[in-house]
Amino acid sequence: ENDAGITFAGDGEPLLALETLVETVELLRVRRNGLPMRIVTSGLVGPEIAERLMGSGAVALGDEDARRETRIASVSVALNADSPNLYQRLVGPPNGAAGFGQVCGFISALAEGGVAVECTCVEHPDVDVAATRRLALALGARDLRVRPYFAAS
Repeated sequence: ENDAGITFAGDGEPLLALETLVETVELLRVRRNGLPMRIVTSGLVGPEIAERLMGSGAVALGDEDARRETRIASVSVALNADSPNLYQRLVGPPNGAAGFGQVCGFISALAEGGVAVECTCVEHPDVDVAATRRLALALGARDLRVRPYFAAS
């Protein structure tokens, strides 16, 4: 089978509907076990969300094989800069300067809990991609994926 699976993402933050997300994973497990899944998030959620996600049974932890049992295999977190000031300028998080610390804490909490975390950043001219990669890895992410930047016309 050549199924790319399901990515929970979109115009809103998928983790703000955590109960619905967990229920969906359970329904998929019953109907189609082994379906690959991941979450794409801003990471701008409180630490209780990381704890609830890891405690839900919906996400693979440590060396659990998400391919054999339907679970979320990875979480992709947008880490768009390596410093609080640049992060605030580029992202404009609703909680201001605290946003950078919040996303870094979220990445660390998931990684320390055994979740496979990938970070992403945009190749913006002001972003030091190498420094952002070092930060992502230091926080426990497995990798940093760089997406192209397209300036507004």
